[in-house]
Amino acid sequence: MKLLRAFVALTLASAAVLAADKRPLTPQDLWAIKRVGAPELSPDGKQVVFTVQEWSIDKNKSTSNLWLVDVAGGEPRRLTTASASDSAPTWSPDGSRLAFLSKRGDDESNALYVLRLDGGEAEKILELPYALATPKWMPDGKSIVVQTKVIPELVGPWARSDLAAMKKEIKRRKDSKMTAKVTENRQYRFFDAWLTDNLASRLLVVDITAKTFRDLTPKRDYLFGNGGDASFDIAPDGKSIALVMNSTCPPFREENNADLYLVATDGKSEPRNLTADNKGTDASPVFSPDGKFLVYARTKTTNHNGESRRLWRCEIATGKCTPITEQHDWSFDEIKFSTDGAHLWLTAEEKGLLPIFRLALDGSGPPIPMFKEGTATSLDVVGRTVVFLKDSTSRPNELYTLNGDGSAKALTHFNDAFMARLDLGKVEGYWFKGAKDADIHGWLVYPPGYDAAKKYPLIQLMHGGPHTMNRDSWSYRWNTQVFAATGAVVTWVDRHGSTGYGEKFAMSIVNEWGDMPFEDIMKSTDFLLQKLPNLDRDRLAAAGASYGGYMAAWVLGHTDRFKCIIDHAGVNSSYAQYASDVPHGFPKVMGGTPWDNIEGLQRQNPMFYAKNFKTPMLVLHGELDYRVPYGNGLELYGVLQAMGVPSRLVVYPNENHWVLSPQNAIYWHWEMQDWLRRYIGVKPSLTKPSFDGDTK
Repeated sequence: MKLLRAFVALTLASAAVLAADKRPLTPQDLWAIKRVGAPELSPDGKQVVFTVQEWSIDKNKSTSNLWLVDVAGGEPRRLTTASASDSAPTWSPDGSRLAFLSKRGDDESNALYVLRLDGGEAEKILELPYALATPKWMPDGKSIVVQTKVIPELVGPWARSDLAAMKKEIKRRKDSKMTAKVTENRQYRFFDAWLTDNLASRLLVVDITAKTFRDLTPKRDYLFGNGGDASFDIAPDGKSIALVMNSTCPPFREENNADLYLVATDGKSEPRNLTADNKGTDASPVFSPDGKFLVYARTKTTNHNGESRRLWRCEIATGKCTPITEQHDWSFDEIKFSTDGAHLWLTAEEKGLLPIFRLALDGSGPPIPMFKEGTATSLDVVGRTVVFLKDSTSRPNELYTLNGDGSAKALTHFNDAFMARLDLGKVEGYWFKGAKDADIHGWLVYPPGYDAAKKYPLIQLMHGGPHTMNRDSWSYRWNTQVFAATGAVVTWVDRHGSTGYGEKFAMSIVNEWGDMPFEDIMKSTDFLLQKLPNLDRDRLAAAGASYGGYMAAWVLGHTDRFKCIIDHAGVNSSYAQYASDVPHGFPKVMGGTPWDNIEGLQRQNPMFYAKNFKTPMLVLHGELDYRVPYGNGLELYGVLQAMGVPSRLVVYPNENHWVLSPQNAIYWHWEMQDWLRRYIGVKPSLTKPSFDGDTK
């Protein structure tokens, strides 16, 4: 007994020392974490290839390399070591080689490389004037399909002289002292890029031995989609490719319509539109194992209205498309066939989680949850092997394999040691009655070392979208644990309009962006003040970005109960939002238009309530934000300053809708934490960064 008591005492003492050594999470820590990328299973299902990205704060840039791990377990093996950004690894059909993209050495853009797994260096196969993307092997293992961009009037037959002419024109455009952008199209920008340079997308099939290629879409003279990317799948026999392309011509003048096209790989026939009947979006095509049909996701509109992505089936021979999941109230994200083709593996948001489901191919019976912890993404399936990335509010991504009993086994542990040094707050979900007496879900994150006998401030984070969901998920931007590390209780709410609670709930705020979400957030605050009597009613703050920024501005005009508010990239003005890069959807969901139903537009316009502005507000925005143009931020800040409301403006000339570079992101966190310090007394987890990224 004496030995037992001594052992227990020693164990407790050791645990106390370990706990004392732990520290809160800082913004700098977000850039020290190794970021595990999407997995791809080998053809035999025994190995997984994936990327690991690492960031340098000092250099303000990242590198990523390829790694390999056995599904049976064991230490991952690093395959590439170049100081580059290796990405998009994909297995050859015989499992002997990996194709991937990289920009290394003298490469001017992302090029195609192939690496043999029996040894040797990666071999460069193809580089073109514009970056290559989305490599996929043809079934014969002799060639790879990739996508790229071209200047259509210069590409010609892809002769060397044509490539040289394109390179010359790219340089001329880059160096030109005349920088005007000119358009007569309704859509002329996308996210952080202009669409006025007259570029076209092309799908190529590359012979990896001869290092030559054929253009599968030679007549395409505009982009596949407004982002310039392509989603496609190759038929098991290699004779055709299902490709997502915008079918609206001329492009960008009217609302885009993403359709599925069947592209013959022999080039002897024109691409065939399989979904011309649908004016909405058809996306994410996946061939059945026998190649006889496609399964894909469909929405009937392209508006920002919360409509669910439902699954459809298209017979290749007849072109007949029929719904699979019309009766199921889920919006499906990823789609994978089982190897035998009998059922589908899927992910879909559900009440704060992103589970993995299995569904009968005909849609009969409800989706069966196979794994339901945290957030599961990047699903891949071969035979009975299912791999995916899993993260949660308290852990970044690691690679997992699914067990038969619904549990999961971690295949990687890149961040175990690092995370073990951090003192993170407890996370729990809660439910309360919101607007229209609806059941509303929220996540609650306590500060490290939470003590019910002490007083704490409350930070209400308001999520964007508006049609997204607060997942039990790690974030490298709005990380609730970083906010909680300042000594505050942190919450965010899946208010009306959120996904993961059925289509009706998601679409409930169309043309009514303000009232019900605001009521949900206020009732969440009331509920938490009652649930946790030690919350300080005089130290409440609210913060949000994008649509969450809309809510920040809406809160500003509808209550003064918060001591301060943070608005990042907020949709603050219904008029300024007409400069958005996606102009077709907003007028249909924001209450009205300037030329029709002006009352409805103003009713939902946060700036219309400026007479009520009283609360100190921090306004942050990126100049390259074309999704929510930064005039939204300038307009709000200008009004606040003119009214004499305490306010502060932070603008990033080189950031888009997100703050993506390490030094800018660390400073962004400091600005927010310092604003919260001034008004609700949190303790920032970092000192003011200098402009080289170091801290004083």
